[in-house]
Amino acid sequence: MVTVEEFIERSQEANTDIELKDLFLATMRDAGFENAVFARTQHKRLVSIPWSEFPRGYLKTYRTMQWDRIDPVVQHVQTARWPFRWSDACAPNQISRTQRNFFEQCRELCVHSGITIPMRGPARETDLISLSFREKGSPEVDKSAYVYMVCVQYWLKYCELVDRKNREAATLTNQEIECLKWCKEGKTNWEIGEILGISQKTVEFHVGNTMKKLGAGNRITAVIMGIKDGIISL
Repeated sequence: MVTVEEFIERSQEANTDIELKDLFLATMRDAGFENAVFARTQHKRLVSIPWSEFPRGYLKTYRTMQWDRIDPVVQHVQTARWPFRWSDACAPNQISRTQRNFFEQCRELCVHSGITIPMRGPARETDLISLSFREKGSPEVDKSAYVYMVCVQYWLKYCELVDRKNREAATLTNQEIECLKWCKEGKTNWEIGEILGISQKTVEFHVGNTMKKLGAGNRITAVIMGIKDGIISL
């Protein structure tokens, strides 16, 4: 399985969205996922599905039945800030009978036990990547951060290639760069403060500024964007 750093390097070399998709799907297959979909949503409905890899007949059924109207994942992704497992966000006691029947039909069509990664656009639209299995299983918790970082890099590169969203590189202060470097290492604000000899509140201030300058919704996205922009090294 390739590392996050290797995926970033290889994806940066992709010249088309097809090349990028093939690299991403191969990486996710190596991580154990058999199904995948990239979708764009707004106002709790699907706007488009640029691509998907599902068992034959699943996507046609999903569209024909207009399942996005009842799909708990599409509803939940609008407010989710982090990746979530379907079993956590869509527990039987949290969804309707119609939604439970929907999941049962998904399982019959070989779409089981998924994880969804939400990604926010500038106009309140939310893109998502969902990964799942064709037989009963469960996403490995220890792979969540890996999957998230690969998905964020895929999305950022996709936006460059297809949406032509080329951002101007942000200018960070030395302290902001140092904080971002330690975020990459998975350190908490308190730990970064201890390392740099500054208070936790000061770290929070620098990390918040960094996210704002980069246009990142969270620390992990900020790290990926920092690597892409050459602010911090792989």
